[in-house]
Amino acid sequence: MTKQQSILLALAHLALAGLAAATPGADEPLRVLATVKDLGSIASEIGGDRVEVTSIARGTENVHSVAIRPSVLVAANRADVFLEIGLSLEHAWVPGLLERARNARIQPGAPGFCNASVGFEAIEVPDAVDRGRGVDIHPEGNPHLNLDPAAGRHFAGRILATLVAVDPQHREDYELRHARYIERLDVAEARWRKALAPLAGQVVVTYHSEFNYLLRAAGVESAAVLEPKPGIPPTPAHLAEVIQLMRDRDVRTVLTAKWSNGRSVRKVADAVGGAVVELPTMAGGVEGADTWIASMDAAVGALVAALAPVEEGSRAP
Repeated sequence: MTKQQSILLALAHLALAGLAAATPGADEPLRVLATVKDLGSIASEIGGDRVEVTSIARGTENVHSVAIRPSVLVAANRADVFLEIGLSLEHAWVPGLLERARNARIQPGAPGFCNASVGFEAIEVPDAVDRGRGVDIHPEGNPHLNLDPAAGRHFAGRILATLVAVDPQHREDYELRHARYIERLDVAEARWRKALAPLAGQVVVTYHSEFNYLLRAAGVESAAVLEPKPGIPPTPAHLAEVIQLMRDRDVRTVLTAKWSNGRSVRKVADAVGGAVVELPTMAGGVEGADTWIASMDAAVGALVAALAPVEEGSRAP
């Protein structure tokens, strides 16, 4: 931490010490703090003018290691509702944030705390937790469920329940807006199913295991991961193994995110004459995609553009 960052953090702590922690009045909006814009955008849809939403992650970083800005500490102290994806996705920074927030309303177990993953069936749940297998170990399963086309519907239900628990007098308003959002999801989910259907049977390689829910929905196999272990940067030996596997199986697509789109990704793609395809990992990851639905549209569109079979007769002469 730089000296300037230390000063800003100290100032934030001083500000927290002087902030009142009163719940807003009946006519004031609920202050909602979300770890990612995926959740924040859905809360805005369901809450309407009854909520004032702030999201922490900006969309392009590694969500496992988001830096906490002083302004976020202040927002956490004042929040009435806190939304996290869960499954240990934000485990490196959320516990510390909540501890420093000094806000009983958003602590785990309080009505204002929402773990949006509760009740969602995770994939890749390990048989045992072994820290020797990597840095980003998640005992409850793959935590990147926000890239599952079915996640928005689940998130909306969890957020609705939380808003109603904190602000029951506006239940009907929240339920009406939730119903309208579900209608939008019906259309979006049908759109994604149709777009992804032709990709079934394709094979890719990924840098990190963050796209596996989306790949499952598309019927696409992830043959290898460039990280030798979750959260561990690629080694030359592991990259050589992945390159050989790609040559053996004729795999030519490497999926990555903005935060991980580096030299190792390009090296592997170039070695097999393949392509690097960058997908958003959350809302805010690409320009114009600041909602969960828009981010999923972008991710699905990029995947389809990279993998969709070329129809006979459409090839250039």
